[in-house]
Amino acid sequence: MAVSKGNCQLYKGNIYSFGILDQKKNSVCMIYKLNFQLKVMDSLSVDLGKIPTDNFLQLFSDTLHDLLNVYVQRKDKKQITIIRLNKIFEKIAAIENVDVARLNSISTFESELFYFKNNVYTIKSQSDTSGKQFYLNKYVLRSDLKNFDYEPKWQFPFERKNINSAHIFYADTNCVLLYVNVIGNSRFGQWILKVNAKTGKLIRGTKLNDKGETTSYQFGAFLMDTTQRTITFLGQRFTHTQFDQKANKLAITNTPLVSVYLIEIDSAGEVLSKQDFRIPVNEPKTTSKKVISNYLFRVNSLTKNKEGAFTFESDIYKNTDNTLCYLYANTTAYKLIPEEETLILEKNTVGSNQMIEKYYFTTDKMDMNGKISIDSLSQFETFFYKTSNFVVKKQFVNTDSGQRWLLTRSDLKKKSINYSTLGPVNKLYQLTTIDDVLKAKDPAIYVLPNSQAIISSQEEESKFQMKLIIW
Repeated sequence: MAVSKGNCQLYKGNIYSFGILDQKKNSVCMIYKLNFQLKVMDSLSVDLGKIPTDNFLQLFSDTLHDLLNVYVQRKDKKQITIIRLNKIFEKIAAIENVDVARLNSISTFESELFYFKNNVYTIKSQSDTSGKQFYLNKYVLRSDLKNFDYEPKWQFPFERKNINSAHIFYADTNCVLLYVNVIGNSRFGQWILKVNAKTGKLIRGTKLNDKGETTSYQFGAFLMDTTQRTITFLGQRFTHTQFDQKANKLAITNTPLVSVYLIEIDSAGEVLSKQDFRIPVNEPKTTSKKVISNYLFRVNSLTKNKEGAFTFESDIYKNTDNTLCYLYANTTAYKLIPEEETLILEKNTVGSNQMIEKYYFTTDKMDMNGKISIDSLSQFETFFYKTSNFVVKKQFVNTDSGQRWLLTRSDLKKKSINYSTLGPVNKLYQLTTIDDVLKAKDPAIYVLPNSQAIISSQEEESKFQMKLIIW
């Protein structure tokens, strides 16, 4: 496409490409609607005035509140123009002279945000001499024709002093669901809280731990069954010996098994079933006798078929030096099969993938590829839902012909972004480079259905490239 400062966004089943077109007398922002075969379905333009193309920064976008928001900024100004489109490709607003500091300003003051339609839920904490107080706040969008501005609706104060962390994982028109870790007093443990979305009042709390149990249940994936009105949780669990929250001690070095829990809760907040599974660790062979291996299990999907079998995928993170930083090492698909009145884990293991490690592992401590770090063990539970600084695994598929990965890494020395696949080729697994693009070209990748992806880059002035790949 003959545009500069280009970028893309996936939105409502299409890909949208946008950039700045120099028309000699003035510049315009061109926005194209494309299908997944990169055929242009529609386009529109927005006049930006008599400003040279070189005076603009690269465009960027988001899809907050189910709208396509394209942001245009000049290099010499700290103000932005927001071009806003709806799902039928109509421009509903062109909002000029918005201060950069006021863009999505709510995120400046809140530690965690969760969007549902025109609502925003946030977690905020305040500390004083008596301890830390957590709040769940609800805000409602005032207008979609202006820079996003919100009206406070209600605030739910958590119990004072004893809350260690809170994580919003679901919201609808009726309720907000949170995973909350409580330390101290008789409520010590991990809880699922259900808060009324309209009033901000607590509906109920369900404790994942049994009475007197000191095991910790980390957040993983959840599955809502609207027919049975149940919710199922699956994630990694630690015994008190493995993780002592009160003493902030973690002792999982060279543990031979990873423990996983599955808990089903009904609409009244009662635990219907609870089961634990142990997955053996399969450490790759090495010539070194003193090997440190700590594995953490980040479950990212959970499904259930008509026969009652569960399938879940987990990203496996590995630590080899007992620090608080873990590196992505593998993704594995697991299956729980119903047998009489219980579930049986189909034979499988936990371990690192040496080809993934070969792809991106370095000894450079400044290399952030695939890394997730926490500041202290008091924040341990946040590891299981915080994002990586630079995600290596863009997509993983598990098929009858084998497992395949779409991978990416940032190369500090070459100043480029690499895109590669890992999968079976003639029955042997191998890494295959798809592309290697200089960072100066602002490359990005967009994952599509059916093992497809688009790699975009600004190849040169007035030449924005989108490359469709099938892997």
